[in-house]
Amino acid sequence: MGIKRYIVFTLIFLLGIGIYAYSLLGENYTLEVYSFSVTLPIAVWVILPAILLFIASIFHMMYYSFKEYLYQRALKKDFELFKGAYGRKILGEDSEVSYKTDSYKFIGKALKTLKFDTLPQDIDLEDESLKEFSQNVAKIEAGEVVELKKYKLSSTNPLIKKVKFNRLNADAKYASTILKECADECDDLCFAAYMKFLSYASFDEIKKLGFKPTRETFRLMMERYLDEEDKFDMPLESIEDLLLQFKATRDDYLELAYEIKAKLNPDAWMALFEKLYNSQEQHAEAADAYLYVLYELQMIDKIREILDNSEEGEYVKFKTLLFLRDHGKNVNSGLFLRFS
Repeated sequence: MGIKRYIVFTLIFLLGIGIYAYSLLGENYTLEVYSFSVTLPIAVWVILPAILLFIASIFHMMYYSFKEYLYQRALKKDFELFKGAYGRKILGEDSEVSYKTDSYKFIGKALKTLKFDTLPQDIDLEDESLKEFSQNVAKIEAGEVVELKKYKLSSTNPLIKKVKFNRLNADAKYASTILKECADECDDLCFAAYMKFLSYASFDEIKKLGFKPTRETFRLMMERYLDEEDKFDMPLESIEDLLLQFKATRDDYLELAYEIKAKLNPDAWMALFEKLYNSQEQHAEAADAYLYVLYELQMIDKIREILDNSEEGEYVKFKTLLFLRDHGKNVNSGLFLRFS
């Protein structure tokens, strides 16, 4: 029953009792308490307790109505706060929200334990902001570039990193921007940007970054160096340093000797690997490559001199190669040494 109807019906009821009581007892009655006295019709005295109870009930109902109003308002505010927190969760961030109601306090705590790997697109969230969040996340996962600045996400948010990856895949030149912000070259984004940077930057620009070379990055630079259409230039001294820095193996040196043959003239080719072979730090690893260069340049006497002074188990492939040559067997030295 609404409070208005309650008041109307109660007043009618009290009025009816008062009229009935007055019709039976029309006299007055005086109540005396010490020096204080009140004279009222008996009918009024009859309904007076009911009137006081009625007034008390009105205050009681008003109190709980107001309390319910505050609760409903708190629920509404908590719902709006929850939508905001849910939206941030879609974007991969937790929100420190202070809820007023116990139910939303529990829901808020439960929300922090959830992680949305994928968001179903067939569910209508019936809220434009949440739809926008969900759609943008789906676009990012699909490889699109989405502007996230307006959401004011933390710098460690995974979505920011994904957007940078997407932008890097769409525009290799964006690598320069990423590398300016890189503090850790082992970071996957920084490494990906570095690999993109290697595909278009000059050797001097690459060198300025100071990234530690790896076999993978060396191979990429060598591909550009050996590509006649690419204007990428790299001093031979730098090739030597790079080999030393990433601790190239015997196979790496042999592969380099095989590939760089087409790039250098015979004298430069010979000089490079002779220098590597005579280097104290690179002698052991560069030996096979140097012997291969000598064999290709038909400097057989020099090869025999090195092999004759070697241990029994050393340079087995080259000893086999010379044996075959001496017995009239023509063998592709590059294939034999690299794949046998």
